[in-house]
Amino acid sequence: MLDEITIQNLKEKHGSLLKITSDDQLVTVYCKKPSFNTFLNYQNIYKDNPHEAILFLFKECLLEKENYNDEFMLSSGNSIVEIIKKDSEFIIDATPQKDEFKKSAALIRYAFQVDPYQLSMDEFYKLLEEALWLQKHNEKRMENTLMTAFAQTFSN
Repeated sequence: MLDEITIQNLKEKHGSLLKITSDDQLVTVYCKKPSFNTFLNYQNIYKDNPHEAILFLFKECLLEKENYNDEFMLSSGNSIVEIIKKDSEFIIDATPQKDEFKKSAALIRYAFQVDPYQLSMDEFYKLLEEALWLQKHNEKRMENTLMTAFAQTFSN
């Protein structure tokens, strides 16, 4: 079990932490939210072996490298997947294709000059939402500029 100072240091380093506790409350682990790159790797592994993919996701997010039983790791991995689903709820299509992930990553990279593949999933979706808003705002500004230009050109 981690002390409060260690937990605070981990929060500063990784952002928000996930605290996962076993049903009997005997085991508690702290995990970071997966990066976008980790999530893509999870999806690739999931196609061939869902069991291994969930274990991979848990091990990648785990901050305390200890041995845990398979049942706990699978349960925790599934909890992380559920958290990712909640982080991505704002999008129209809840199951975007890989191409849509790449487009989203490109939009984030362009708008904020960050590597979207290193972001945690909640941060990725927050930045995607902001980038989509910025894109819509810029389109409205361009539309208004064109309308003004046409009005001035054809009013004379």
